[in-house]
Amino acid sequence: MFLRFCLPSLLLLITSTLLAQEASPKPLKALQESYDVVIAGAGTGGFGAAMQAARMGATVLLLEETDYIGGQMNAAAVTSMDEGPIIVRERGLYHEFVDAVNAHYNKLGMSAETAYGFRHICMEPHVGQQILYDMLAEARTHTKALDITLQAQVTEVLKEGNAVTGVKITSGKKTRTIQSKILMDATEWGDVIPLTGARYRVGNCFNDNVDMKRRIQDLTWTAVIKEYPQGVPDELVIHEAPPGYTPAVHQGFVRTLAAGDDILSKEAPWSFERFIRYRGMPNSEQPNKVGVITRTHMNFNNDHPTTIGDVEDLTSRQKTLRSAMLKTLHLLYYVQHTIGKTDWSVANDEGYDTPYNRAQMDAWIADQPELAPYRDILYHFSIMAYARESRRIVGLHTLRAREIERKPRQPTEFINTIALGDYAVDLHGSKKPELLELDLDPVEDIPQGSFGSHGTGPFAIPFECFIPETVDGFIPAEKNISQSRLANGATRLQPSTMLMGQAAGAIAALAIQNQVQPRQLDPILVQDTLLKTGDTLQITPLKDIAKTSWEWQPAQMVTVRGLMSLKEGKFLPDQPLTPEAAAQIFKCAFDQAVKFPTPVTPTVFAEKLKKALAEHQVTLTGLDNLAKTSQAMTRREAADLMAQGLVKLAQARQTQTPQTFAWPAPRTPTPIDLAEISPQLAADLRVLIDHKLISSFDYWIAHATENSTCSGKNVGILLKNTARSLQPQRPADEAVMTCVEEGILGTPGYWQKSAVEGSTCSGTNVQTVIRRIAQIMLTKKPLKAAAPSA
Repeated sequence: MFLRFCLPSLLLLITSTLLAQEASPKPLKALQESYDVVIAGAGTGGFGAAMQAARMGATVLLLEETDYIGGQMNAAAVTSMDEGPIIVRERGLYHEFVDAVNAHYNKLGMSAETAYGFRHICMEPHVGQQILYDMLAEARTHTKALDITLQAQVTEVLKEGNAVTGVKITSGKKTRTIQSKILMDATEWGDVIPLTGARYRVGNCFNDNVDMKRRIQDLTWTAVIKEYPQGVPDELVIHEAPPGYTPAVHQGFVRTLAAGDDILSKEAPWSFERFIRYRGMPNSEQPNKVGVITRTHMNFNNDHPTTIGDVEDLTSRQKTLRSAMLKTLHLLYYVQHTIGKTDWSVANDEGYDTPYNRAQMDAWIADQPELAPYRDILYHFSIMAYARESRRIVGLHTLRAREIERKPRQPTEFINTIALGDYAVDLHGSKKPELLELDLDPVEDIPQGSFGSHGTGPFAIPFECFIPETVDGFIPAEKNISQSRLANGATRLQPSTMLMGQAAGAIAALAIQNQVQPRQLDPILVQDTLLKTGDTLQITPLKDIAKTSWEWQPAQMVTVRGLMSLKEGKFLPDQPLTPEAAAQIFKCAFDQAVKFPTPVTPTVFAEKLKKALAEHQVTLTGLDNLAKTSQAMTRREAADLMAQGLVKLAQARQTQTPQTFAWPAPRTPTPIDLAEISPQLAADLRVLIDHKLISSFDYWIAHATENSTCSGKNVGILLKNTARSLQPQRPADEAVMTCVEEGILGTPGYWQKSAVEGSTCSGTNVQTVIRRIAQIMLTKKPLKAAAPSA
């Protein structure tokens, strides 16, 4: 009986242990002589590239110059995920990662949505690092080698002509030469790019004409801090002001951070409560504190000015990094002494007390002995700086701010899109026109005013941004792709860099499989690979096709490539293919002007398609089985057919060999599940159900949407239930004002007029209210009392 129940768990434990061992770091001497792909930098970009390339069978060497993987997300402790508002969590590897984070904390009975006032995913850095190792262990099962080496750097790039063929790697005093088919720079500063000879931008300069004093984005040396309920260990208490803590430094903090628990005011100075909620983390030490932040990281008022010289010159960089660390030490002193948070200090359980971190802190203290009293605290600072800007290759295309702008214009829909971003253009410092690339981003494209003034939401990043002008055997990842400074302000965040890394990994693996250089690769093959992994490439969320349906991938492919169009976010899969839509397919796929009769039957379409494909070495078979019908083929059928056709056309071009595919057999349409079309709304509604604010979500999932309306009576009941939950002593007729005070509603007028019987409320507005209610309720324990029906 014992074996019957315990053996599966035992086998799972053994398997997990073996996988972890396979993905654990290897010393330099244990590495192979050559790898298909060598990736410098094990941050989010390097991780994404390694995962994708390994899953496609490539042998991969992942190098990290520190001894903590995860880059800006883990090693720099920026674990508050900077997500845009739409479709971010449904995309590729980032979706997998978020699922793993949620699963980890769900087991502890905790929510991972703690950042930015309980709105965004966050995790403890050591949890994030372990999840990356676990995912890499799984990817290792798909390839002969996925090796990880820590405290190792690429110090020389080997080339034959204009193609990279290998690298010299240095770890400590030892050096190894490793051959590669593809080298990738996923470092936080783009440090490998100069070694390749590729042309690059740094700040608003090109590499051959650098102004070392010119400003770039500020960096931040963060520190994870937590509450110590039993008191802060003495070695983590700052007893005296650190060196350099001047009155001017003190007044700078006074202007930005004050004592108090107000969380609504956005004006400076912030309260300490707002400060810790901003980057709030789950705290595995205190899992029972629902709605209370007891762990966060300091990354708000400790930005540090940075110059091009800090990128280009390692001596200058070290000086600036040490100055940034000192500023964060000053901030911690201010928190403990001026704010009076004597029960808060640097977290001692994030695994930052590593040999690498000790060595860099010891070296700093050796140069500045007056820092010796703070040694134990510095050992627990994050491993690296949060560097927001790096070198950027000059590629076949340079992504510009205007191409990703979401307000007032629409972002560019590149047909060769291979990754999406969704964050606002956000530069920390250095946003003056004289510091930008005005040949790429004119003055009118510089965002002014508040964060997000030029919009948030999905934008496209094309294949050509990953291909250097002339150098072969080399691909950038992380922040190092071809883009302007302003564009980098939106692509530099963790979800985007992880997905850009995944795209780079797909390019590398496909180039190796097809024995070509990345620039010779057909982007359609990259798109097909990424869509099959569950990535998203269409910048417009599909409103009538669920991601779990078989229709989703073909619809993504044909709409991204421009063969078929969306109408207000709807693909309309059941509607007949019109002659105009059929002509658009042929124009985009074959550059042919073809006229179609009404209706466009499968037989008519097949006849013209077979001829067009044949001109490109692709044979379409299975036409004898087509039903002789007078009914038009549907848009669903056309998408299924043409998505396969595009891939076959790409394979024919890529391999210069004839390709064949059959007309797809009829497939059963997937019923629409509104919860799958609107996963965020569905998740929010489940929170409301858990807290007894609504009895079911069927009504809301259908009506709290764009281009729909909700019954004013039902909305009124929802607001009353919410108000009763938040302020139970207040009269029910003051529900709207209660919700205004709680930050759920902006102003009362609209809701006092519309959230009543006989009136209606905008579905879009109600969806926003539901999101805000859910965010607040995630910080509170569920109610026991049942809610009135709404």
